[in-house]
Amino acid sequence: MGQLMAWAKKRQVTWIILLLALYVHLFVVLVEVEKHHDKALIKGFGDAAWYILVTLTTVGYGDMYPITTTGKIIGAIFLVSSIGMIGFFISVVSSFINDVRERHKMGYGGTSFKNHVIILGWDTFARAVTECLLAAGRQVAIVVNDKDTIDSIYDEFSQKNVFVLYSQYDHIHNLAKVNLNQSALVFLNLPNDTDKLISILNIKQTNPQAKFLVVLEQTQLKDTFYGAGVTYVLSKNDIAAKLVASYIFEPDVAHFNNDLLSHALTNNDYDVQEYKVLESNPYAGKQYGEVFADIKQRFGCLPIGMVKIRQEQRILLKLPPDSTIVETGDYIIFILNGEQSPTIAQFFHVPEGVVPEENIQ
Repeated sequence: MGQLMAWAKKRQVTWIILLLALYVHLFVVLVEVEKHHDKALIKGFGDAAWYILVTLTTVGYGDMYPITTTGKIIGAIFLVSSIGMIGFFISVVSSFINDVRERHKMGYGGTSFKNHVIILGWDTFARAVTECLLAAGRQVAIVVNDKDTIDSIYDEFSQKNVFVLYSQYDHIHNLAKVNLNQSALVFLNLPNDTDKLISILNIKQTNPQAKFLVVLEQTQLKDTFYGAGVTYVLSKNDIAAKLVASYIFEPDVAHFNNDLLSHALTNNDYDVQEYKVLESNPYAGKQYGEVFADIKQRFGCLPIGMVKIRQEQRILLKLPPDSTIVETGDYIIFILNGEQSPTIAQFFHVPEGVVPEENIQ
């Protein structure tokens, strides 16, 4: 299909060049045969250009017209071809505009998103993930291999925070258009685990610093994906099994956990969120126990853990000892509701989630 379109465009360009060459030749001949006639109205290239213009546009003022027989034949050619030429050029312009619109729709112009999430592959599961990411204030770039999917995505989500690129999944070089180098994470949502692993290995060749999240169909492949450099590996079966078992013997706890997995929007919604401790944060350098008490009293939300970064590794501390020092660059994890979330973000001067240094205001 691509070769056929390229051939059609090449043929169209060839016809345009031939027609222009023919018109230029007729233009020159018209001037030469007319300018030597005693009663000539067309005496130069300017007169000829004006005559051709009013003829091709079917205006026909009558102030310029050929006198000689050869000139009249050329004028007849211009008259007969005028409607066809206008239609031809209109079709060329329309085709160009449609091509620009199509390329824009397909995402070939790229995006300027930074610290965003890239989703490779689209289905109902990816849609649910996108909804949660947008609710948390993140931008999402989606790569799809089905053109019909693009309109449905843009019908549902705003282009301000969602960018869609049409590409085959194995065309890794196209990922530059979704600003892969400045993304926070790549979520591989391909049909099977084999495709996911191949894509990871291919992306790693050109983008070794890329971070990946994979949800596996086969739990036993976790070590393989970690060995391939995947940052986060989840298993649908493991997650579903734990939730089902929890609902069976501790339904209230399971219900509470399920609520915490969704983004908090109202006072009745609760969520687990993490915020980075900047150098200007008043909690930097204090003990966790002191921070815990102050946050609970001042904001009404509950710190439940910390994350420390050691040699680019994230170390999760669940309910750390009170004597643990909160350092610049650490993350504090909270349980909070929709009202408390913006208050904490304002106090910490940083948005929710993992934030690179260059994205800190």
